[in-house]
Formats: sequence, structure tokens, C-alpha cells
Amino acid sequence: MISIFSKHKNDRLCYVLEFCFDTKYEEWRLITDPDEWEKSEDDSKINYSDLPLESDLQIIPHSILFEKKIPNNLKLSVNPNEKGIRSLELDQIADPFAIIFFLLSRAEEYGAQDRDAHDRFKASNHSLVKLGLHKRPIADEIVKDLWLRLKLDYSLIQKQFQAVPSFDIDVAWAYKNRKFGRTIGSFIKSKNKKERIGVLLGRKKDPYDTYSVIHSIASRVDRIICFALLGDWSKYDKNIHWKNPHLGSLIRGLNAAGGMGIHPSYYAHLDSAQTGKEKERLEEIVGHEIRKSRQHFLRLKLPESYRLLLDNGLVRDYSMGFADNIGFRAGTSFPYHWFDLKANKKTDLLVFPFAYMDSALKDYLKLSPTEARLEVEELVENVQDVGGVFMFIWHNSSITDRDEWEGWKSLLDFTMSKIEE
Repeated sequence: MISIFSKHKNDRLCYVLEFCFDTKYEEWRLITDPDEWEKSEDDSKINYSDLPLESDLQIIPHSILFEKKIPNNLKLSVNPNEKGIRSLELDQIADPFAIIFFLLSRAEEYGAQDRDAHDRFKASNHSLVKLGLHKRPIADEIVKDLWLRLKLDYSLIQKQFQAVPSFDIDVAWAYKNRKFGRTIGSFIKSKNKKERIGVLLGRKKDPYDTYSVIHSIASRVDRIICFALLGDWSKYDKNIHWKNPHLGSLIRGLNAAGGMGIHPSYYAHLDSAQTGKEKERLEEIVGHEIRKSRQHFLRLKLPESYRLLLDNGLVRDYSMGFADNIGFRAGTSFPYHWFDLKANKKTDLLVFPFAYMDSALKDYLKLSPTEARLEVEELVENVQDVGGVFMFIWHNSSITDRDEWEGWKSLLDFTMSKIEE
């Protein structure tokens, strides 16, 4: 049992303590009375105050956990006089609980005006990216350090490392199973008419039909998860029509192989009704309730996007990561509950962060498959060190090993070899 003393008890502090201890099956209790604290005989004691109380560890609090407003203009920095994870400070205050809350809550994203062309928070504006620490699950490292300072056994947590490959099905087939009008239109514009004819006549395999690879990966790990785009046709939403029986059969097969969530279409990230409509479409296809989601194009705006997921009964989100970089957007590799800063409360939405997406490595970081191996290796090792969950994103269209993705399937194979070591 861990005892934590604080002058005040509130939702923010309890939220952080739950992340540090509850999620790792360690019991704790919060004490606000100094007299009760002196009588406490618990094994480990943290004094989270400026009072001179006996404890194993004293932390001088930052004000962020005792406010109700949305934090802004906070600065994460490194104290050059300290080493390792303990050098991190928030507004020059070395408060690990405050830093964890700052990262998990994504406080710096609320009201952020400098967004990219797809209305996404830019990785370049992220505190960890600015410090060059985004490839490390910093919040997890802080928790591990706290455990070690309290002489708790973290080795059992490290042994729980797991990996979850995930696949977005934005365009199920390159040529097959499209409406007649779109097939003709695409054929006229096509540069690969011979290949297209071969696929349509059944003589060649559709290049985006990489589902045997996905099923093979599913057989090698405890779980995978796929996300199907079922939105209406638009500039950024060009999947097969959701009522197509072949698409339905494909989705049911992937659902059976690991799991399926919705992939809210490009314009649905702020449209609750459209998100609900697409959820109903997937439920009609698979025949059961859908509770998982990942935003198409990773379009995520806080708190609006997460609130509309909850409004539609979606309580598992897999969008927390960078579209234009790699690493840990919320500073953690562990699933965690989203804290709604605007409502100032913990929610039922469980967020599953991912460490990298295929297109970020190729299109944004401009790496070769060989160069990308070094990045993936570092990410895997960093998650293994804290016993977290290594989730990563590929697309059925990116593991074709041809055209712009030639040579890139080797990186998926490399990732699999690293997580299976």
C-alpha cells in the first residue's frame, strides 16, 4: 500500500495516481490530514506538499493539479543540473505528477491555432518534439522512476510488454468491386490499363488485396485491430461503397481475425451525426455493437472529437499519435482514460496510443525503409523498457511492396521480428 499526502484531494490528482498505480495493480490511498499521516504505517509514503512531513519521497506540487481551468502557456523544460528523467520540469518545477497530467491531458492542444492543412495539431508544436524526447514514452518512464524510488518491483510490469499491429482499410481494393460508373471513369484515367483489365477479368490479384499478410500477422500475435472507412464518397474518402457484399465479407473476416473499429471519415471528426451513421453501418455489417474508433487522416481536435465519440457510444480510441512524426503524443505507450479538461473530469473513453504510422516515416520524415528500421528499433526498445503496449499503423495499400511503397513491406517484417524477439 502506498500513502500519498496532499493538502487537497481532487479529480486531477486522483486521475494521475490511478495512472501511476491502479493501472499497474498497486494499491494507494490519499491522506489530507497531517495527524493521520503521522499515524500511517504503510510501506511507501509520498509527501505531495511543501509541509515538512516524514516520507520516502517528497514532491513540491505544481498548481496544475489543483486548478479547474484549462492550463495554458505552460512550458516543459529540462534542468541542465539534473540527469535523466528527473531533469524534466514544468514551469521550472520538478513535479512528476504534474508533468504526467500535462502530457496525458494534451493541455497544449486545446485552442491550438497553428494547425496543418488537415486541421491537425502539428508535431513540431509538441513540447516533447521540441525537446527531442518524443520517441520515448516519457510519462511511463516517470512512473517507472517513481516505482524505483519507492523500492517497488517494476520488473513484473516490464514483463507485460505486448505489441498490437493495426491496419487501416481506407481503400479495400485498387480496382475490384467498384460501381460501374467509377470503374469506367477510373479506367479512362488509369496509367495501368493492362493490369486493371487483368484484375477485373480475374487473371491477376488486386494490388491492394494484401489480406493474407494481415491474417498471417494476426496468427502470430495475441491481437490485431483493423479500422474500416465506411464514409460517403468525397475527396478524401474513396473506399468501396459500404453496402458492397464483398466489402462486407472482407470486414467480417478481419473482425473475426482480431477486431474491427470504425474509421470516421474525413469530415466526421467534428460531425457527431455522421460518426453515428458510420458506426451503424459497421454494426450492420458485423452484427454486433462497435465501440472502437480511429480517425481517418488522424483528424483529432480536442475536446470536440473525443466528446462526439462518447456521444455515439464509442469508448475506445486509437487515434493518439502523430500523423507527421513518430513517437508518443501523450507521452505514454499504455492505454489511459481521456481527461476532459473543459469539463475537468476523467471520462469513460479509453485511449490506445500508437508509436508510428507507415506514412509518417515515408512521406513526412522522408526515410528509406532501411533508415526507418533504426527508428522502429528504438521505439520498440523504449516501450519494452517500460512494459508498455507497442501499437503501430499500416494500411492494406502500403504493404503491397510496389510503386511508391516498393521495399516498405520489409519494414513491417522487421517490426514483427523485433516484437517477437
